Formats: sequence, C-alpha cells, structure tokens
Amino acid sequence: MGRTLRRLRLNCAEADEYPTLPKRLAFFERYLTIWVLLCMVIGVVFGKLLPDVTATLSKLELGQGSQFNVLIGVLLWLMIYPLMLKVDCSAIGGVARRPKGLAVTLFVNWLVKPFSMTLPAWVFLQHVFAAWISPELARE
Repeated sequence: MGRTLRRLRLNCAEADEYPTLPKRLAFFERYLTIWVLLCMVIGVVFGKLLPDVTATLSKLELGQGSQFNVLIGVLLWLMIYPLMLKVDCSAIGGVARRPKGLAVTLFVNWLVKPFSMTLPAWVFLQHVFAAWISPELARE
C-alpha cells in the first residue's frame, strides 16, 4: 500500500512538470468563419437565381404584417437547440450565489449592444449602401 501511494505521488509530481496540450477545436468550429461566409454567398446566389422562390419564402410570416418569418424562426431554433442541450441545468442555481456574470451579460446585451450597433447600421444604410437602396428603405 505504501509503495502504491509513493508511486501515485511520483506520478502526480511528474504530471505537474509536463504541461497539458491545449484542446484543439474540431474541424467545423475551426473553420466556422468560412462556413458562415460560404452560406452567405450561397444565399445571395440562391436569391439571384431563383427570385420567385425567395419571394415565396419571404411571405411565410407568422401573421399578416408581423415581419416574423417562420422559416427564419425554425432555422434559428435549429441553430440554438444544440447549444441548449449543453447547458448544465444543475448549475443554474449557482447564479444566485455569484450574480456578477449574469449582471454583466444583461448589461452588455440590453444596454451596450443595441446602442453600439445603431451607429454601424446608420453608417451602412445611410452612406455605404445609399447608392443601392432608396432613402425611405434606409430610414426604416
């Protein structure tokens, strides 16, 4: 028993000497930017080649004039659902003990982001893309 404990201590000491290799991202995550750009290009090409299909898909609203496209809602849900499966529900109770992370997240998402995104939207819609869209559409 003493020899095993000594061997265990030796192995732990050796493990501290050798740093662990950083975990590598999987193939999909490593090239996520490329996949997003590729999907954007495919979407633009699809819209240019099949304008009737694009117009039909854009009419799939939840209610008349609601501007909530059902197809986009379903695809967003399919994108977010796998992330929701990885949430450790037992750890949610720990948020009350350390609320700083939640407070920072709420502050950034509800106070910083909306206002910080307004300026780039205004620049792009009023100036960068002004030659391609009407002034009425840019103000919406």
